[in-house]
Amino acid sequence: MELQVRKPEGWTTVSFPEEVEEIAVAGGKVDGQLCLTLTGEREDGPRVVRTGILDVDEDDEATLANSVPRTDDGTSLILETLRPD
Repeated sequence: MELQVRKPEGWTTVSFPEEVEEIAVAGGKVDGQLCLTLTGEREDGPRVVRTGILDVDEDDEATLANSVPRTDDGTSLILETLRPD
């Protein structure tokens, strides 16, 4: 399974192996920076983790087990925290 995600360097594709049954999104920090982490669960193996994500393409968000936290205007909360005041 492939998802379009936004990282600090721009939009890119992250891949998960076929045996991943479900992908969940969670907030966290990488190198002191707030970001999203995608975790792929599979029955017979370790979790597949993708970190350092700022947003997930809204078309791909439907494949996630839970939703990306967003502001009322649809902006990822992670991107909102990075905006200058």
